[in-house]
Amino acid sequence: MLVTAIFLSAALLGSPETRPVEPLPRPQSIAPAVAFWKSVFGSWDADQVVYFDSRRLDKVYEVHRLPSADGSRATDRRRETLRENWREGLVRDLEALGRPGVDYDALAGRQRRLYDVWEQSRDPQTYRDAAGSIRIQRGTRDNFAQGVARSARYIESFRRIFREEGVPEEIVFLPHVESSFRWDARSNVGALGMWQFMASTARRYMVVDQAVDERLDPHTAARSAARFLKECHEELGAWPLAVTAYNHGLDGMKNAVRTTGSADIGNIIQNYHGPLFGFAGRNFYPELLAVTEVAESILAAPGDLPLAEPMEFVTFELPAYVQLSTVAKAFSVAPARILDLNPAIRHPAKRGDLYLTRGFALKLPLRDGFDPDALFASIPQTKRPLNKPMLTYRVRPGESLSAIAARHHTSVRALQHLNEISNPHQLRAGMLLKLPH
Repeated sequence: MLVTAIFLSAALLGSPETRPVEPLPRPQSIAPAVAFWKSVFGSWDADQVVYFDSRRLDKVYEVHRLPSADGSRATDRRRETLRENWREGLVRDLEALGRPGVDYDALAGRQRRLYDVWEQSRDPQTYRDAAGSIRIQRGTRDNFAQGVARSARYIESFRRIFREEGVPEEIVFLPHVESSFRWDARSNVGALGMWQFMASTARRYMVVDQAVDERLDPHTAARSAARFLKECHEELGAWPLAVTAYNHGLDGMKNAVRTTGSADIGNIIQNYHGPLFGFAGRNFYPELLAVTEVAESILAAPGDLPLAEPMEFVTFELPAYVQLSTVAKAFSVAPARILDLNPAIRHPAKRGDLYLTRGFALKLPLRDGFDPDALFASIPQTKRPLNKPMLTYRVRPGESLSAIAARHHTSVRALQHLNEISNPHQLRAGMLLKLPH
């Protein structure tokens, strides 16, 4: 079993030996992209829209300010119309610059500005290509600052974890790109938590089951992210590639290296055209470098930005299965306080329908003389089985088998098979149902 004390405002006690790691490289080839993203996160606000070339982020055409959103449909429509009109105007002027016979010396207005943006190129193809690769980006300055405020709750703990795992500390800012430091962030493809793990990858490093989903625990997921990144670095040999693999996948980055014949991130960003290596993949590493610089600047001088208080807790790896109410009583900690420290605990375990999973890294309040090992050992063995227990559920009046199945993340067929119920209408209030593991 493992008990680890986390002190974020004092010296770390009992920490594993840390290993110095070289800082992340900042190749000059991606400096323009980093500068662009620094402006997105640190200068432009949500009402500013930026028009730029999706492949050359140093080619910023225009920055416009939208009317402030007020929640009305009329304002939303006006904002959308303005965005599209500005884009169409840029397309028209770039296409005009790409036509044969343009007198570049006589250009004026926006066409002259676009001509200067493209370093006064007189190649019509330059402008035709540019007309087809305009991208729009809104600023995120205010939202990013709020993410920095949230990050203060976790960032020193993450730094310690990454030092222990031998991973560059700057990568602790990766959640700014992935989740804005929201522990409950969910993507439309199933990634979950502050570090945005898919379940299939997460199960290699942490507990993900019906009772506990450690993707929702920022600290456990941070260590898992560090270990995943370290594995990617061992395979790819360079931290920029390992970081990009966090977004594009390890196999995807191996293919990028094979295809380009290069392990240089700038070369890959510029010359790799894999079908799944789109705008997000190309910019993942430059964005990380940008958010690191902007976030560190804000944390060093937050001004009137209220930073979240750092967490202090003890981590206790459960050596057996146990119900939340049992462990709360043994440790003299209110269940609500345990749940506040452990967002990974899922609803069936909160209700007591499922046992907390053996091996779960349970977070507990830090207090003097606290000995989780001894307190856990005081729990009767019948209440802390080593093997996953068979759970039961007593049917409540009016409940259907389908409702019970949904509540316990299983299927009607599984409940019928386990309880030898041939007809769902046989269900009666007071019946004791066996639940699948």
